[in-house]
Amino acid sequence: MNLLHEKQSDNPCLKEDQSCREFFKCVRILCSAHGNTDLDCWLVPQTHCCNFIADDFFEKLATCLSCDYFKIKGNLHPKGLNFFIADQLRKFNTKAFERQFQKEESFVEILNRIPDGVFTFDKDWRINYFNPAAEHITGFYVEDAVGMYCDDVFKITGAGTGNALRQAINDGVDVHNREYEIVNIDGKRKSVICSTTAFRNGQGEVTGGVEIFKDITELINLQEELLKREKKYRRIFEGGHDMIYISTPEGKILDVNNAGVEMLGFSSKEEMLSLDSATEFYANPLDRNRMVALLHRDGSVKDMEFNFIKADGKPVHVLLSSRSYEDPKTGEVQYEGIIKDITKRKEIEELVQKRNRELSIINSIAVAINYTMELDSLLKVTLGRVLSVLSLAQGGIFLIDRTDKKTILGAAVGLPQVEKGKPVELIFKDLLLRDYLIEGAPKLMPEASFPYFQASYNINDDLLPLCLSCHLIISKGKPVGFFGFALPSDKKMDYQEIHLLGSLGNFLGNAIENVQMIETIRQNRQDLRRLTEKLFQSQEDERRRIAMELHDEAGQSLTAVKLGLDNLEQKISDKDVGVKSILSDTRKMLVQTSSEIRRLAYNLHPTLLTDLGLEPALKLYFKDIATHSGLDIDFQMVGFGGRLEKNLETSLYRFSQEAMTNTLKHSGAELFKLKIIKSFPKLIFIAEDDGVGFDEKLVCEDKRSLGLLGMRERAQLLGGTFNVRGRPGQGARIRIEIKMPADYETFTKGL
Repeated sequence: MNLLHEKQSDNPCLKEDQSCREFFKCVRILCSAHGNTDLDCWLVPQTHCCNFIADDFFEKLATCLSCDYFKIKGNLHPKGLNFFIADQLRKFNTKAFERQFQKEESFVEILNRIPDGVFTFDKDWRINYFNPAAEHITGFYVEDAVGMYCDDVFKITGAGTGNALRQAINDGVDVHNREYEIVNIDGKRKSVICSTTAFRNGQGEVTGGVEIFKDITELINLQEELLKREKKYRRIFEGGHDMIYISTPEGKILDVNNAGVEMLGFSSKEEMLSLDSATEFYANPLDRNRMVALLHRDGSVKDMEFNFIKADGKPVHVLLSSRSYEDPKTGEVQYEGIIKDITKRKEIEELVQKRNRELSIINSIAVAINYTMELDSLLKVTLGRVLSVLSLAQGGIFLIDRTDKKTILGAAVGLPQVEKGKPVELIFKDLLLRDYLIEGAPKLMPEASFPYFQASYNINDDLLPLCLSCHLIISKGKPVGFFGFALPSDKKMDYQEIHLLGSLGNFLGNAIENVQMIETIRQNRQDLRRLTEKLFQSQEDERRRIAMELHDEAGQSLTAVKLGLDNLEQKISDKDVGVKSILSDTRKMLVQTSSEIRRLAYNLHPTLLTDLGLEPALKLYFKDIATHSGLDIDFQMVGFGGRLEKNLETSLYRFSQEAMTNTLKHSGAELFKLKIIKSFPKLIFIAEDDGVGFDEKLVCEDKRSLGLLGMRERAQLLGGTFNVRGRPGQGARIRIEIKMPADYETFTKGL
């Protein structure tokens, strides 16, 4: 019952634009018409003017017909109450149609915006709605698709695949998520997933349907690519030569390929997967903890080397790379990785390292030979490197002295009661071998290595003899010595180490023999040098003696003969002209002979050199040569402030004589130049002429070669260098450089 009927307005007069709330002085602020000035209250749904809330407009209108406010509003209408009521019905219907149209327009806008294709059709399968997504998928424009049959627009390939649409129309059955392949207007095939739903009227009859479909071509392609990749991964996983595994962080093996099963020596994959933890593979279980810690910290590890134990207990060296990831299905952390068997590689690396050590030792010996030709240094360097490579603390190199039938210790490290360079009384286990090596004259065929033998020597009476493992040192098939090593009880040399010692023995043997040969040559050269020096000194002494005898004895005899001739001439009559003529000629010959003897004595040993020094002696010598030969001589001494040591002055004088003699005898020169220069710490002697010259390659066959050889030997005795240059037609040049004595300055100041 209308609550307002019980309390009508005290003033039934309605003011202009007065609302029902103001008319009835209503205090129901929750009423939907309260404060609503746009619509009349009878057009506002769910008002509170009754004891119940009416949702239906016509049900509410029956209540409004008894309302004073409604009646007054109707009577005030120009055309009366009935027309007013009809006009309100028209307004309601207009608003209802507007709201319905807005709903339909919003629904169509939503359909036009969704990414899935949508089209609706009637019971004759003609399309009456076609959204833009369907237009994009099928290639048909909306204007063309609307009115066409579904089969002409939505062309499904394959027999019987169009039954879903027919089933929806004929049987009213909904079909969801069915995959088809359709052909668009351009003939391209596309994969779609569809859902079909039937429309029914109020009586439940099917009047049409709606088709919603999505283009899943890319999804299908991705699925196919994923399937290919999974197959490829599985082929790689199963066909790989290296172990590929998946495990939990705790070490449980989830999957492993056949290569891993074979590498670790298991009979089947199931046996390997049944293990509790992969820690059983590690020779050192802490290695896996270290690897897991790195995976937790960095997420991956690469090329970590570990020692594994195979199922049969044999060791295997591996190279491991792994990473951690989350399982996309369970979200659990798992490890996957590759394990490569590098046992063979490690063996090859060790072999290469041994070869490198061998080459390093040989290189050390070669460096020692190049650095010094001393045998002691060579043996010491070699023994030190060999002991380092073999990881030994005691050893020595013994040399065979066949002259005294003994073994001499050449070098030693850690051997007690022996002294380098002294004989060692070795006790050979094989006495015949000792006699053969030391007392015989063995000749061995070339071999890469020879069998080792045992020897020992007594340390003292209280201790057992020290046993040595010995390896021969060979030179041209002849043993020159051997290595001797004190091996620990747990040490046994392998084939590679024996081969190394064999190679070193061959190399070192030749080096020892070469060093000994060089030492012999050096000693012979020293002897020859001393002999040559003595020869030159004897030559100078003999020249001095002959010069003195010529001057003293022959000169005095010739003087006595001259005095005798003078006395004889005084006793002969002036009338005896013939005799006087003979005496005059004889006197002239005697004077000439005396002059030649004095010149010869001076050349053998110039007294001026001893008395005044080098420069005055050479000036006088060259003056005499120029007078008798007509040769143009240019002589200079530069930088001298005093005299030189006696032997050095004599040598420079002899150099000058020999150079001048060669020029006079063989060159036919017109100019001879000689310079002696003091350029501390050297004296430089340069002699050159403009004669016919000579071929340097044939200088040894030249007549002057013996004189040049004497100059070379004399220069070497003084610690200097001798160089001669010459070309046919371009003259000759001799250059000698002599290191000046350390006390030269003191010596010259004292003169």
